[in-house]
Amino acid sequence: MQVAVLDLKPLAEALREAMVKGGVKVYLLTTDSGLTHPKSYAPSLALAGAVVRFAPRVDGEFVVVDRKEAIRLLRGYVGLSLEGAEPAPLVERFYFAFLRGVPFAVEDWVHRLYIREYVKGGGR
Repeated sequence: MQVAVLDLKPLAEALREAMVKGGVKVYLLTTDSGLTHPKSYAPSLALAGAVVRFAPRVDGEFVVVDRKEAIRLLRGYVGLSLEGAEPAPLVERFYFAFLRGVPFAVEDWVHRLYIREYVKGGGR
C-alpha cells in the first residue's frame, strides 16, 4: 500500500486482520507525516508486523492486492472514493518507490514515545 497518511480506520483494520489472521505480508510506503500524524495507523500496523518505509512524498495513493487487483484512493473536497485500477503499472511504481524509501524502525519509534511520556510525567 502506498498512502501519504493512513488515516482510514476500516482500511487499517482490514490490513491488520489480513496480517494477524491470514498471515498476509503487508508492505506500506508512507510519508514522514504518515508516521507522525495523530490519526495515522501506520505505526500501529508496523507494531503488528507490517513492513513500513517512508519517503518525502508519495506519487499517488493506492493498494495493490497480490498483483491481481488494485484500488486507487481518491481524496476529494467532499470525501474519499475508491476506484479500481490496473495493477501492473502500480506494482512497478510501488516497488521502485519502496526500495528508495527509508525503513521505519519500530524500536526507535517506541523508544521516542517512551522518552516523550517520561519527560511529560516528570520521570515518575
